[in-house]
Amino acid sequence: MIKGLTGKLMLSLLLLLLISRVMLLFTGYVGNNLFSTYTEPSAYEQQYPGVMPDYAMKLPFDLSDTKLFTLKQFVKFDSFAYLNIAANGYDDYRIDEPHPPANWVFFPLYPIILSVIGQAVSLLGAVNPAIIGGILSNILLFFALVYIYAIGLQQQLSENKARTMLILMLIFPTSLFYSLPYTESLFLLLSAASIYYASDKRYALAFLAASLSTVTRVPGFINLFFVMGTVVLDVGFTFSKRYIRYALYSLLSLIPMGAYLVYMKWLTGDVLAPFHEQVSWYRLTAIPFENYVNYFTKPYFMAPGGWDNGFIAFVISTAVFLVYLAFLITQWKKLFRDPKQLLMWVYGALLIVIPFSSQPWYLASVVRYLMICIPFFLYLIKLTDKRENVLFAYQMLFVVTNVITTIGFFNDYYFMA
Repeated sequence: MIKGLTGKLMLSLLLLLLISRVMLLFTGYVGNNLFSTYTEPSAYEQQYPGVMPDYAMKLPFDLSDTKLFTLKQFVKFDSFAYLNIAANGYDDYRIDEPHPPANWVFFPLYPIILSVIGQAVSLLGAVNPAIIGGILSNILLFFALVYIYAIGLQQQLSENKARTMLILMLIFPTSLFYSLPYTESLFLLLSAASIYYASDKRYALAFLAASLSTVTRVPGFINLFFVMGTVVLDVGFTFSKRYIRYALYSLLSLIPMGAYLVYMKWLTGDVLAPFHEQVSWYRLTAIPFENYVNYFTKPYFMAPGGWDNGFIAFVISTAVFLVYLAFLITQWKKLFRDPKQLLMWVYGALLIVIPFSSQPWYLASVVRYLMICIPFFLYLIKLTDKRENVLFAYQMLFVVTNVITTIGFFNDYYFMA
């Protein structure tokens, strides 16, 4: 399925993944035992006579006193919704009747996969769905890395630079979410497969991956846009019989989302219920980058309720913008001489625009949404080919903020959801 794939390469990428996940768990374990949680008051104890201050937060003394991870620490925020859909299906309300925020906004592919695997595993014995979700996400992440590595080689990166691109993705500030019962790993895999197969002219597989991504997360339609654009650029604008086949692929790629919307019409009375219900989840259509611009007018550290560390989100967003704009400014001649490379740039730009078009004031979740923008990491590698200090600066920024967000996650802070 992937050209040049060897057992040695697969093992190398698997070790890369395992090392990154172990480091994140180590970070969470230490942070969970050294720092206070957001949702519970810390315990304080009197110090020994002569030790300043008189009272200090109670910390574990022996290793046996430390807090180990519990399963509930890995199941937070959107994970509850996906696990609930996998177990019980979608909320049965009519959209025109009073109802609490409904789970229709969470697209069905990931919970369907969870449900199918859960039912198969249940034949062997009871396994917590959250454990299945975590294992599934890590497996999906592994195959996503394989495809992204192959994309790096397609884009003329050396093997070392393709690996460096993967490392950047694994140390990105919210990469922990790739290993949780979330859609991030599945969407990353389907996006990478769409890009790889479209660039390799295996259009049937590209359309299949892109169509499945549309029922994984809202930006899935951008994958379809990329695949369709690649087909047009490859085949040309002169009509041929091949266009009939590709038009059929395009129509078939609409079936997954079409089926979901028909089901929503039957369940809720509104064919666009997943989009109309976004308001109930505090997602509002806004002018692109309005929330980013508004940060300048009213900079904040934490949003109300602790849901957004604006400073971290602003810094990481700016770092992403700088790379993306720098690549356009320095490579614009090459981009406009090669329509496929221009299409790739536009594809990534659209993935960046969407997170900044769903909220007029706060930057909640934008860092997590940005981490699936494969072109950003590709361009960062290309721009720093002879600028090692710039690459090192980005690596340090990602590592430091990743430590903060990982500790925050395990200590029940909400700002990286």
